[in-house]
Amino acid sequence: MQRYQFVLATLIVFLLTACSGNKIIPAPVAPVFSSTPVTQAEEATPYTYQLAASGAAVTFSLTNAPAGATLSGSTVSWTPTAQQSRVPNSFTVTATASGGASATQSWTVTPSGTIRINWVDTYWNETGSTDKPFNWTPVSSFVAALVPQPDGSFKSFFGAVGANGAFEIPSVPAGYYWLRIAPRGTYWTSSSTFDMGTDLFSPVVNGVAPTSSTTYFNFSFTSLDPTATSGLLQFDTPEWTPLHYSASTNPGSTTFVGAFGFGGNLDFSLIKNAFVRQYEPATLGSVNAYLLGPTLTLSNLSLTTGGHNTISGALNPTVPASLNLSIKGSAWAPLFDHIAPTAPTTAGSSFALSVQPYIASDNPKIWLTSPISLIWTKPSGAPGLVSVTCSTNPPLTSDVEAGTVQYSDPFPSAWRRTFSVCQSASVAVPVPGGKSQNIILTNTQTTLLPTMAVKPLISPVQNPKINGADLFTTGTINSAAVTISWDPPAVGTPFGYDVAIMQPITLLAGTASYTSTATLSTAKTSMTIPPDLLKSGQTYLFVITSLADGRANMETSPHRSSLPSASAQLISAPITAN
Repeated sequence: MQRYQFVLATLIVFLLTACSGNKIIPAPVAPVFSSTPVTQAEEATPYTYQLAASGAAVTFSLTNAPAGATLSGSTVSWTPTAQQSRVPNSFTVTATASGGASATQSWTVTPSGTIRINWVDTYWNETGSTDKPFNWTPVSSFVAALVPQPDGSFKSFFGAVGANGAFEIPSVPAGYYWLRIAPRGTYWTSSSTFDMGTDLFSPVVNGVAPTSSTTYFNFSFTSLDPTATSGLLQFDTPEWTPLHYSASTNPGSTTFVGAFGFGGNLDFSLIKNAFVRQYEPATLGSVNAYLLGPTLTLSNLSLTTGGHNTISGALNPTVPASLNLSIKGSAWAPLFDHIAPTAPTTAGSSFALSVQPYIASDNPKIWLTSPISLIWTKPSGAPGLVSVTCSTNPPLTSDVEAGTVQYSDPFPSAWRRTFSVCQSASVAVPVPGGKSQNIILTNTQTTLLPTMAVKPLISPVQNPKINGADLFTTGTINSAAVTISWDPPAVGTPFGYDVAIMQPITLLAGTASYTSTATLSTAKTSMTIPPDLLKSGQTYLFVITSLADGRANMETSPHRSSLPSASAQLISAPITAN
C-alpha cells in the first residue's frame, strides 16, 4: 500500500512540474459581423455595402456573388444588369481573423429594374416576312405597370419609349404586376421583358387610287363539274381580302356567269393574282358540307380601276385528295354544361379543312390570313364566306363518321393545311331596364391536318368564383378588392386565361347592351382586378376564356402563336359593384 502511495505522489509531482513552465493558449475567437447588409438596389445603379466585423486583423473575402460584383478591402460593389434586376441575387462574405477563425454573412438583393416591352409585329406574305415596330405615341401615357401593395391597393409605374422602339418602365420592384398596355390588353406577369408582337398576314399589294370610283367585275367560267344540286363558286384574291365574290352554281351546269361592283378608292390595277373555286355539295354523315372541286388560279391580272373587268377561263379538273374524317361532336356537348347561370342553347357549329396560301407548315400561326377551304360545312342560309363560322350552321351534337372523304387539293404541298372546329351556345342575360340580351359563347380549335378522330382540345374553366362566392349567382360585391378565381379546365392544358369585363352601354336607339370594356389576361387561376375598372353602382358580366396554344406564353409573349390553338368560354351572372 505504501508503494502505491509513493508512485501516486511521484506522478503528481511530475505533472505539476511539467505544467509549471507552459501557458494555456485560448482557442481563436471568430469575428462577429457588426454591419447590416444593404438589400435595396436598382438596375444600372452602383450598389455598395461597407462590411464591418469585430476581431483581430479581420480580412474579408467574397465567396458567393452575382456576376460583376467585386470586393475591395471591406467594400462590396456591384452594378446590377438588366438580367439581374427584379430577381434575387445571392451574396456570401467570409470574415477571417488573424488566428484563422472565420464567420460568414449571407444576404439576397433583388434590385428594382426596368420592364422592357417589345412590340414589333411580323408581317408575312408570299415573299417572306418583314418586321414593323409599333407606334407607341398614341398609347404611351396609358401604358403602366400596376404593382400590388401590402394594403391591397396598386401603385402605378409609368415609362416612355426607349431604345429600338421598345417601351421602358423603370424602377419596378420584383414580383408580379399588371402590365397595362390597352383596355383590352392587360397582363399579369413578373417578367422584365414582354413581347407584344404578333405574326400577321400582310398582302404585297394594298394600293390606294387617287379618287373614289366603282369598279365592275364580269365573270365567265367553263369546265365546271355538273352537280345534282346547286353548289357554290368563289372568287377572291390573296392580295386583298375584301375582294371576295360568292354565288350559287346551277344544278347540272358546266358554266358560270356572274357580276358585281365594288365602290371605293382602291387601286385594283395592283392586284395580279386570284383564285377561282367550285364547291360541290356533299353529305358527311348528318352534316351538309361543301367539297372543293375544279379550280383556276389566275396570274398576271390586268384590272382597270373604275372600269369594267372581264375575268374568264376554264376551271382545271379536280386534283384528288382524301381525308378520313371523324369528328367526335358528342364530346363537345358536355362542355356546354355549367358555363352560364342558366342552361345555354346550342347555337351552331362548323368545321373546315383549309390551306393557307404562302404559309409553310413550320411557320408560326399567322393571323389575318385568308384560308382556302377544301372541306367546309354548308351554311344554313344563303351562301356565305368560306371561313369557319359558328352562327350559320346547325349545332354539331353527334359524331360525324364520314369515312374517306374525297376532295380537290391543287395547291402547293408546302402550304400549310389546317383543320378548324367551332361550337357555339347562346346565353340569355338580363340587361338593366328589364330586357335580355343573347350572348354567344364559343369553343374553338385549329390544328394541323388531323390523322385521327377530332376531339375537343380544351374545355371551359370550372367552379368560377368572385370574392369566394359562386360567379353564376347574381349578387353584389361590397369590397374594393375584387378577386375572381376558378379551377383549371377538365380538358386540356391552357397557357393562360382571358377575363373580359362586360358592362351595359346605351346604344343610339336608347336601349342598353352589354359590351366588353376591358380584358385581363393571366396564366394563374385567380386574379385581383386592378383599380378603376369596376365602378360603384354598375352591373357587370365576366366572360372567362381558357386558352391553349403550341407556343404562346401569357407572361412573356402572349401573341406569338403556333398550332394547335384552342379556346373555350363561360359567362357569369350579372354582378353589381357597390
